[in-house]
Amino acid sequence: MDTLITQLLNYALFDKHISVHTASLSPETPCVADPSKRTIIINTNWHTKKELPLQIAHEIGHVLNEDEGVLYYSSTASHNSIEYTASETGIRVLVQLYFQNVNPDDANSNMFVTQLAIPSYMEQYTEDCIREFYQK
Repeated sequence: MDTLITQLLNYALFDKHISVHTASLSPETPCVADPSKRTIIINTNWHTKKELPLQIAHEIGHVLNEDEGVLYYSSTASHNSIEYTASETGIRVLVQLYFQNVNPDDANSNMFVTQLAIPSYMEQYTEDCIREFYQK
């Protein structure tokens, strides 16, 4: 998990030139993105640690999608089209990083979904992304 978080932060910083700030905030304080400033803030003290990779990827997604405004991660707002699209982008990033060194025969979408607490409404999209990743 820590390796994936490091990969995500490096991807944001070095590959996509996104400013990343980490802070140990209240366990209920969500991560945030300000796409206009190409900046994300990650709460390293989030109450459910296995959700952090998706949250980081989601915030990266806001910046890559060039969404407007300051946007906070919220699993309850995830059906909003901007939030859903940021999650889609984030899942594509996660799949790329997570599976980059995994043999197709060893790829396990159920483990990925469980380990990273991917919400159930994103499971089919996630499976499609994994399948597309290995078809390239």
